[in-house]
Formats: sequence, C-alpha cells, structure tokens
Amino acid sequence: MSHRHTNSWKPRRFRAFVTNQYYANRDEYFAAGQQQPYTFEQYIANNINDLKKSFRLHKKEVDKTSS
Repeated sequence: MSHRHTNSWKPRRFRAFVTNQYYANRDEYFAAGQQQPYTFEQYIANNINDLKKSFRLHKKEVDKTSS
C-alpha cells in the first residue's frame, strides 16, 4: 500500500522551521551583543503569522526545486 497521497509537509516540518527561525533570530541578537529578549514560546506567540507566511514561501521554494 502506498502512502504517497499523504501530505509530506507534516507539522514537524513547521516546528523545525520555527525552531530554526528562533535560533537564527537569537544568533542575530548575540551578534549584536544583546541577549534574546523572548523565550521560544513568546517568540512564537508574537510572530506566528509571520512565521506561517515565511514557511509557506519556504515550502514553495523547496517544492519548486524538488520538482
């Protein structure tokens, strides 16, 4: 039985994307000599809409290159 019909972009990929974005943001703060002012949960709560938009764009780019 093939499960090819299932969505390959499962929630874990979004979580991984969000985690990577958080650490990239944290690294920017550290590079500027500052400490990240938000916890991971606060970062998500404050930026969820932007993260979803960025993930959609990222997904399109990845899907385009893998096709």
